[in-house]
Amino acid sequence: MSDLLLPLGLAFIMFAVGLGLRVDDFVAVFRRPRSLVAALGNQILLLPLIGAMLVFIYAGRPEFAFGIMILAACPGGPTSNLLTVLAGGNAALSVSATALASLAGMLTIPLILWLAQAALLGDSALVTVPPTQILLSVFFVTGLPLIAGMLLNGLKPHWSARIRIAARRLATVAFAFIVVWAFINQGSTMMRHLVDLGPFILALNVGTMVLGMLTARAMKLDYADAVAVTLEGGLQNAALAIFIAVTLFATPAMLVPAIMYALMMNITAVAFILWARQRKAALAAAG
Repeated sequence: MSDLLLPLGLAFIMFAVGLGLRVDDFVAVFRRPRSLVAALGNQILLLPLIGAMLVFIYAGRPEFAFGIMILAACPGGPTSNLLTVLAGGNAALSVSATALASLAGMLTIPLILWLAQAALLGDSALVTVPPTQILLSVFFVTGLPLIAGMLLNGLKPHWSARIRIAARRLATVAFAFIVVWAFINQGSTMMRHLVDLGPFILALNVGTMVLGMLTARAMKLDYADAVAVTLEGGLQNAALAIFIAVTLFATPAMLVPAIMYALMMNITAVAFILWARQRKAALAAAG
């Protein structure tokens, strides 16, 4: 059952993201490339490096360590788009970064996981998957639905506008279903390892958000862009990580880090949103 529902649910989530994208969105963002470079750099380069450093010092089960790298390989998820709006960030930058990172992920995810397999799994009894199979699977469940949504929005904008809101609501339900299913499947294992694994998952989440803020400040981005960059780095596509762990590697324990991350990232995101809104109000009062 999960072998069918997981990829279908993830594909629909990415299709819903595509329904909100137009070529004009990318053009507007590319006119300010520094912000886009910061957002994509955090997701594609810094996040995997943070994951690798955490895995290097993690002494627990190898499937958990590899699960951390699966998370670190996955780009930002569509949740970041909504939360960026709530925090007063640049929604166009967030959506464009999510879309471009998802497309780039068709190449970066297989590469990162290929390297992680060699370093972490080696000759162990755990399942290893060829990078070509990972690439094709990621393309069919993320890239192709995203492109399909964009094409529908470009060719039939009235149709897209008519179904966009309902599609986004269904996508939220699909994401919740995937996380709840994963929690039911591996919740007891997650609770047993919350103390030893939890700090590493929290460090991956918070570390990426902090580096996002520092990167935005170093590149002198404005407030709205800095918020988008921070949330793009700290809200990964946990549904994709769960799909990879269960469907491709057939090792349910590998999804434990993704479950923890899905729960923690929303808590840290809410805390960041509250801080960002207060910060925005203070900036506005200061003139």
